[in-house]
Amino acid sequence: MGAVRTTARTLALTGMAAGALALPSTGAASGAPPTGCRAAFDRAVQAYVDTTARHDLPGFAALLHPDVTVVFASDGQVLDGRRETVDWLAGFFADPSWTQSFTVAKRTVSGCRTGFVLFDSVYAEPAGNVRVPLLIGVSFTHQHGRWLVVQNQDSVGPDLTGAGPPWARRRGRRGPSSGGGQLGT
Repeated sequence: MGAVRTTARTLALTGMAAGALALPSTGAASGAPPTGCRAAFDRAVQAYVDTTARHDLPGFAALLHPDVTVVFASDGQVLDGRRETVDWLAGFFADPSWTQSFTVAKRTVSGCRTGFVLFDSVYAEPAGNVRVPLLIGVSFTHQHGRWLVVQNQDSVGPDLTGAGPPWARRRGRRGPSSGGGQLGT
């Protein structure tokens, strides 16, 4: 009886291993360019960065899940849903005085289900000599063939200017976080 169990386990493990070998490649392990869901995720991450850099509100809004949540570490403010997030971003994107850099610190994709990117970012207002380092975590979900931002959270780094976060002192705005280049870009 023990030999039968061992053989059954061996066949099951061999079948699982063969199935794993037959899975479509994302290209990540081989050094080849990513394909399928991974490539689509990479395009969504790039769209997040690009729409932020252009202050492109409609483009950025198209990346948001209807139930997106945005968290600003600077003051604990939470934005619930696409509408509230887009309303906040409208004023933020309308201001042409800022820029934001994004360097991918970590990227994870789990099949065609979820993805996460952690950005090392710097929000800057060149005219005011303002630079604010941020870590921005953005979680995506894959829905109806598209990658959508479901959660965006900023972690404000040290204030190098001594003046406090610029979005907290200017026209009542609150924090670059997940959005176009600010709001989680």
